[in-house]
Amino acid sequence: MVAGQNWKSRAESMLSNFIDGDVQDPYYYSQMMENSSTPNNDHASSSSSSSSSSCANNHDSVYDRMLGCGSNNNIGVGSGGGGGGPCVSLFLQWVKVVLGRTTRAYLSSPICLALLPLVLGVGFGFWMGRRRGSGGGSTIISDEPRKQSKGMGVTSLGRVISHIYHWLRLQAMLMLCKSSIISSDGDSNLFQEERDEHTRAELQAMESKRESGVDPQCVPRHIAVIMDGNRRYGKAKYGNATRGHWDGSKTLIEFSKWCISEGIQILTVYAFSTENWDRDPAEVSALMTIFCKYCDELRVEAIQRGIRIRVLSTEEERIPVDVKVGIDRMVLETMHCDKFTMNICLSYGGRGEIVNACKSIAMDVQSGKLSVDEVGEREVHNKMLTEHCCDPDIIIRTSGEERLSNFLLWQVAYSEFFFLEKQWPELEKEDLLGVIRTFARGRKRRYGK
Repeated sequence: MVAGQNWKSRAESMLSNFIDGDVQDPYYYSQMMENSSTPNNDHASSSSSSSSSSCANNHDSVYDRMLGCGSNNNIGVGSGGGGGGPCVSLFLQWVKVVLGRTTRAYLSSPICLALLPLVLGVGFGFWMGRRRGSGGGSTIISDEPRKQSKGMGVTSLGRVISHIYHWLRLQAMLMLCKSSIISSDGDSNLFQEERDEHTRAELQAMESKRESGVDPQCVPRHIAVIMDGNRRYGKAKYGNATRGHWDGSKTLIEFSKWCISEGIQILTVYAFSTENWDRDPAEVSALMTIFCKYCDELRVEAIQRGIRIRVLSTEEERIPVDVKVGIDRMVLETMHCDKFTMNICLSYGGRGEIVNACKSIAMDVQSGKLSVDEVGEREVHNKMLTEHCCDPDIIIRTSGEERLSNFLLWQVAYSEFFFLEKQWPELEKEDLLGVIRTFARGRKRRYGK
C-alpha cells in the first residue's frame, strides 16, 4: 500500500507541476513513467502489485489514466493501442494548457482582436470568389435563371464582406494611430504643446517680416522718439487731453512691434520730462494714473515679445510711490528678456543727466578712484543713464515741432533728425518705414571726416 501511495503522490505531483507550467515538455512525464516503471528487478513485482492495488482502489480517476488503469489497464505505457494510456492523457492536458494560454494572449492583445476578423473576412471572401469562379462552367443551360439569381446573391454577399473588411481595417488603423499618439500620460500634452509652439513660430515669422526692403546692415540699431502731440490730438478728436495720452500709450506698443519686425534693437522714448512737472496738477495726476495702468499692460506685452524695459530718470524722487511700484515690477520681470530693449525716459532731463554724471565723476576723483587726467568722453559716457547701449542713430519728433526739448543732449551728437507733421497717436507703420528707408539710402554719416 505504501508503494501504491507513492505512485499516487508522484502522479499527483507530476500533474500539478504540468498544469502549473513548471515543465513545458509533455514527453518528460512519459519518460519518467517508463524509467520509474522498471527501476530494477528487485522492485518489479512490488511495483506491479502496487499498481494493481492502486488501480483497484481508484476506478476511472485521473490517477488511473496516469497509471494506465481504468478500462484499458492492460495496455502498457509504450503500447500504441487505446486512448487511455498516459501519453494520450498527458497530450490532452498539454493541448488544454496551450489552448488556454493562446486564448488569454489573444484576448489581451488589441492588435490580435483587430487582425483576426480581418484575416477571417479576407479568407472567407477569397473562398467565395474562388467558389463563384470555379462553379461557373458546371451549370447547364436550363438552369440559367437559377445561376443568375445565385450569382447576384453571391455578388451582394461579396460586397457586404468587402465593406466589412474595409471598415475593420479602418478601425485597426485608428486604433494603432491612437495608441501611438497617447502611449503615455504626457504624450497628448506634449503633442498639444508642439502644435502650439509651431503656431507661435508661424505667427512670429509673419510678424517679423521686414517691409522696408532695406539691407539689414543699413537698418538703424537705436531709434529715439520724442512722443509729442498727445494733448493736441486728444483735444481735437475727443475734446479731452487725457484721452490723447491714452491713445498715445497704445501707439507706443504698436511702434515697438514695428521696430522689432524691422530688426531695430533699441528704442528710447521721451515719456515725461522734468519740465512737465510744472503743468497743471490735474493733468499731471491724470498722467500718473495712466502710467500706473500702462505699466501692467506694457509689462505683459514685453514679456510675451522678449522686450527688456529700462526706466531712465534724473529726478526719481518726484515720481509717486504707486507709479514706482509699477515701474519696479515692470523692470524686474522683464530683466531676462533679450530680444529688444526699450528705454522709457520718465521724469528725465538731458541737462540733469549731464550734471549727475559730472557729480559722480567728481566724487570718484575726490575718493581717489579716478584722476583728473583720466577723465574723458568714455568716462562721461559710462556715467550716463544710457551707458548700457549705443548712442541713437535716429531722433524722431512728431507734431511738427523741430527742437530737442532737453532730450538726450549728450547722446545725439551724431544722430540723424526726422521731424514728422503727424501727432504721435496718428503715427502709422509706413511713417517709420519711410524714416528707415531715408536713413539707409539718403543719409551719409561721415562723423566729421
